[in-house]
Amino acid sequence: MLLTCTVDLLKKNKSVLYIDSELSTRLFTLRIISHLTKIKFSNLRSGNYSQEDEAKIEAAVEWLKTRKFIHVYLPSFDENTMYLAAKKAKHLIGMECIVVDYLKATSESDDAYAVYSSLGRVSNILKNSIAGDMNVCGITAAQATASGKIADSAKIARHVSTVISITDKSIEEIENDGIACGTKRLRIMYNRNGAQMHENEWIDMDFDGSTLTYSEAEMQHVPDVPY
Repeated sequence: MLLTCTVDLLKKNKSVLYIDSELSTRLFTLRIISHLTKIKFSNLRSGNYSQEDEAKIEAAVEWLKTRKFIHVYLPSFDENTMYLAAKKAKHLIGMECIVVDYLKATSESDDAYAVYSSLGRVSNILKNSIAGDMNVCGITAAQATASGKIADSAKIARHVSTVISITDKSIEEIENDGIACGTKRLRIMYNRNGAQMHENEWIDMDFDGSTLTYSEAEMQHVPDVPY
């Protein structure tokens, strides 16, 4: 979803910094090209594609060169390295948006409080010192528990404006809603900028793993109402 949001921002000519703790710049570039061209990521990675596909790849690469975009691979980052990367991107490309993939504890302590405090500091710096003081939008992700709550630290929720959850639909739910309503549900859990959704409210989504693309489903479900 972070990649899908990033591409949308780039198409709107926004300048974006992407801090990535998971993927090298090479792997991320392959993913974003797959997303743009709709060529399967596995084919891109193996080099198993046609001349027609090669032309699409070259066009995507040239388009990316026209964007104000920086991808930084930081396997382990804390509030200081994140802040310094943001300051540099603000200077180099006039950063308007920062995407952080993703919020996780930097403390190696077994003490749960130390872990929570670490996550709290990172999310606080992202919201206030970067998004607030630099006047940019910030998008990030956090792992969820089996019940759909934010994992690791409730302090993350305290420092963000909006929390959105993405969950898989069960086979029964897909059958009940209809395949045109997709296989994922997106729900606004917390929202300091507007309304949030109830249990029976969500946006129906689809995810194409072969090209790493989230999209709104062809149809939306009919809400379960008491009349």
